[in-house]
Amino acid sequence: MPHTAPPSIPFLPNMILLGMILMLASLSACDANTPSETTDTPAPPTPAAQDVTLVAGCNSCHGEDGVGNNPEVPFIAGQDANYLESAMRGYLIGDRQHEVMRAAVFDIDALERQQLAEHYAQLDAPWTAKTGAAPAASGQPRDLRAGQALSRPCAGCHGRDGNSIIEGVPSLAGLQPAYFIPALKSYLQGERQGAAIMKNFKLSLSEADIRQLAAFFAAQKRQRSPLGRQLKASDASDELAHRCLGCHGEDGNSTHPAMPSLAGQNAGYLIKAMQTYRDRERQNRMMTDIAQGLSDEAIQRNAVYFATRTPRAVGVAQASQTGTENFDPLGDGEKLAASCNACHGERGNSKTPGTPRLAGLSEDYLQTAIAHYRNGDRQHAMMQMLTRYLGDTDIEKLALYYASQTPMPPAPVAQAAQPDSTVTELAAGCAGCHGEDGNSQDSAIPSLAGQDARYIAAALAAYRNDQRQHSDMKNAAQALDKSASQKLGVYYSRLAPKNSPVHIMEAPAVLSQKCDRCHGEGGGNPDADKPRIAGQRQAYLVKALNGYKNKDRLNSTMNKMTAELSQLEIEAIAAHYSRQ
Repeated sequence: MPHTAPPSIPFLPNMILLGMILMLASLSACDANTPSETTDTPAPPTPAAQDVTLVAGCNSCHGEDGVGNNPEVPFIAGQDANYLESAMRGYLIGDRQHEVMRAAVFDIDALERQQLAEHYAQLDAPWTAKTGAAPAASGQPRDLRAGQALSRPCAGCHGRDGNSIIEGVPSLAGLQPAYFIPALKSYLQGERQGAAIMKNFKLSLSEADIRQLAAFFAAQKRQRSPLGRQLKASDASDELAHRCLGCHGEDGNSTHPAMPSLAGQNAGYLIKAMQTYRDRERQNRMMTDIAQGLSDEAIQRNAVYFATRTPRAVGVAQASQTGTENFDPLGDGEKLAASCNACHGERGNSKTPGTPRLAGLSEDYLQTAIAHYRNGDRQHAMMQMLTRYLGDTDIEKLALYYASQTPMPPAPVAQAAQPDSTVTELAAGCAGCHGEDGNSQDSAIPSLAGQDARYIAAALAAYRNDQRQHSDMKNAAQALDKSASQKLGVYYSRLAPKNSPVHIMEAPAVLSQKCDRCHGEGGGNPDADKPRIAGQRQAYLVKALNGYKNKDRLNSTMNKMTAELSQLEIEAIAAHYSRQ
C-alpha cells in the first residue's frame, strides 16, 4: 500500500511536552526501584505519580525549587497557595495573557491547580539567582586586555594611557566607542586628512581589533593634557565655546557617547581640527557651518578654553541612571538635554531658524517625536545619530524636562503685519487638531503657537514628501503649496504659546507606600491572596506591571494603580522591590 502521511495533530508541541513529562514520570518510578509488570493495560497513575507529572511541566521554567533561571520568569517558591491558584486561573480564563501559561493550565482542573499551588507554596528555597544563572560575560575584561596590547604602537604619540604627549595629537583616554570607532575608521580609510601615519594601520587592524582598542581607551581616565600647562586661562574665550557646549557638554564634558569630550584635550589638536572643519577638509555639516569665517585667533582662543577645563567621566549611561535613592528624572533630563542645547537653545527655546522650540510641548508628543527619530521613522541624519543611544526611560526624562520649561513669547511684530484672510482660512482647517489659538488640547498633537516659522514650513514639506509618516498630515500638507506653508508658519509663530500639563513622577519611596497596603511592608508580608514582591526579579516585576498597565492582565485595582505610571516609574518601583 502507498505510504499515507499521518493526519495533522493539533497542539503537537504540547503532545511532545506531555511525552517528555510521562518519560520523566517513568524514570522516577525506575529510580524508586518500583517493580514493573508486563500487562496489556497500563495501571492508572498513583497520586504521587500524578503530582510528579503536574510539577514536571512547571519545573522547566520555574525550577524544581520554584526558583528558576529565566529573569522574566517569577520566583514562586513560598508564594501563597491561594494567589498561585488564582494566577493560574487568570491565565486559563484570559485575565492574564501568556500563550505558554495558558497552554500549560488548559487541561488542568481546579483540584490539580490547587495541588500545584500548594506544592510550590510549601517550598522554602531562597529567592536568589543561582550560581551560573547570570548572563554570559560580555567579554569586556578580555577586550580590555587585548586592547591594551594593541595600544602599544599608539603609545608613542597618544601616551600609554591615551593621554596625549605630543602637541597636535589628540588624547584618546575616555573617548566612548560610539565616537572612537567611526573616528578611527575615517582615518584608516583616508576620509580624515592630516594624519598620514594612521593609514599605516589600515591592513593590520581588524574589526575586532578596533572594538578592543575602543574598549581599552574608553576605560582610561582622561587627564588634562600636560601640554596645556603653559596655556593661560586668560587667553581663553567662551564666546565661541558657548556654541560648542550644547553638543559637547558643560565645560566640554560630553554626556553623549557619540560626541567627544573636549575638556582637557590637547589644544594643538583642537586648533588643527577646527581649522580643517573651517577649510572643509573634514566633513561634518554642523561643524563646518560653525567653523565658517572663524579667524585663526578665534579658533586658538576657543581651543585654550577647552584645553584648560577639567575632564570629568560622564556619559548618557550616567546621566540616565534610575537610582531608587536618587530618583531625579527632571535633573537627569536636564543632563541628557545638554547635547540638544546647541540647536534647540537653552531650556528648549530655540533661536536657530528652522529648528523647533521644545519648551512647553507636551510630554506625549515629545516622546513620540524623539522615538520616531531614534527608530528611523523620521528622516534626519543628525537627530537619528543623537537619539540612537537613548532608551525609553531616557526619552521620558528628556520629554519631561522640555515639557516643564516655559516657552518664550513670540517677538513683537508691527501692527501692519496682520495675516490675510487666506491664511486665517488655512489655519481654521488646522484648529480642529492644533487648537484655535495654536495650543493643542490633545497631548499627542503638538502645539504650534510660537513655534519657529521655518520649522513649520519644513515639517509640512516633510509630511508632503513622505519624510514623515502621518496620513492625516500628508493629506493636509498636499493641499498646500510652498507659499501657503510659509504663510502658515509665520501665522503660528506669532501666536502666544502656553505650557502643557506635566506628569509629576513619583519616587519609589512614595509609590511603595501605596503598594505596601496590599503587599505588606517592603512587599514582604502580603495579604493572603496577594503575591510577595520583596526580592522578586526586577525584569519580571517590570513585565507584570506593564501587563497590568496595558491590560494584558486584568485586575481592577492593579489596572488603576498602573494606568498613569510612566515606564521610568515602573522600572524604578520594580528595582526598589527587587532589592528588598
